[in-house]
Amino acid sequence: MKLLTVDLESALPDIPPPTVGEQWVLVRLQGAPVGILKFASEGCAADDLARMIAERFPDWIMRVECRHGALAHQETAIELPTITVAVCTRDGAARLPECLDALVSLRYPPDRLDLLLVDNAPKDDSTRVLLRRYPSVRYVVEPRPGLDRARNRAIPESSADIIAFTDDDVSVDPGWAAAIGSLFASDSSIDAVTGLVVADEIDVEPQRLFEEYGGFSRGFERQYFKVDSPAGEKAAGRYGGTGRFGTGANMAFRRNIFERIGMFDPALDVGTPTNGGGDLEMFFRVLKEEGTLVYEPRAIVRHRHRRTYGALRDQLANNGIGFYSYLVRSGRHYPEERSTLARLGLWWFWWWNVRRLLRSFVNPSAFPRDLITAEISGSFLGLRRYQQSIRASAETVR
Repeated sequence: MKLLTVDLESALPDIPPPTVGEQWVLVRLQGAPVGILKFASEGCAADDLARMIAERFPDWIMRVECRHGALAHQETAIELPTITVAVCTRDGAARLPECLDALVSLRYPPDRLDLLLVDNAPKDDSTRVLLRRYPSVRYVVEPRPGLDRARNRAIPESSADIIAFTDDDVSVDPGWAAAIGSLFASDSSIDAVTGLVVADEIDVEPQRLFEEYGGFSRGFERQYFKVDSPAGEKAAGRYGGTGRFGTGANMAFRRNIFERIGMFDPALDVGTPTNGGGDLEMFFRVLKEEGTLVYEPRAIVRHRHRRTYGALRDQLANNGIGFYSYLVRSGRHYPEERSTLARLGLWWFWWWNVRRLLRSFVNPSAFPRDLITAEISGSFLGLRRYQQSIRASAETVR
């Protein structure tokens, strides 16, 4: 039951009842998402859908219409930048066709779009063989394992103005690159852009639980983030919780920022003992180094969530490891932020983990307790994983 997308400029369809799981519907106007409707058991006729949308999202629709009217002339007059879209994968041949089919369907000037797949320490040539079906996608190998190493390999492989990263378990929206490119082109002060990540499907209980736990979506309103350094604001005090900006499955950077602040930390993220945190750390570094980050919901990516309970439990444990590894890394590199990051780590452990665990004893059916304890365990592990990862990274280089 794939996520359905309805555009309010077109005739609304009937929504069929879900045959399995839940049917989710993403509502858009002028290319901008305004909200998601969820149908757990029954469908909806087109007329009823129209009434439901008008009742549920009147304020969002008004905002989108006003913004579209104000920006329509500006965005048609700008020249879109060149973009390299980099997909980093490791033994992902089985997952890639859906991802690549979406990439080659992007609506973006072909002479300004470069599609790149970075195969990270592959065990065989199955991904290389698959790429023969996609002649417009360039293929390179990064032999050293680690997602951040694969991301770093993409940067010198590109000569484009913008480098956009996504994962092999997503499908980008046809207008994804245009949403990113037009935003960068409209404001030269923007250094990084993240976007909306929605569930590709809610077929099984682990997928629904992940969304209930927080998911990847960060809302439907464009947001700008920048540290007010002249006023004495500390980056960690306001923006240390960088998960609020999005995820590595949907992020883009102006290429020259890597020359200014450095590339991704190879001791972080999947393929290292930290199992994550590379995207969170880069978001923090952009803001710490006086850059501007924008969350743009029009840049839509559909993520295929874990389908098994065990895979979801591992993911949440790795979320804890990755987040606290990011905090440790940032504290090591920015001593002036260390105390603030430590307070953030303590506050987050209480507010996100312990508080939720205590509520599970009051209402055991609210959320599986073992998923909560999995992230708590990962949080403790994350406090020492970054140091382990530094040693493992040095050995990999050697």
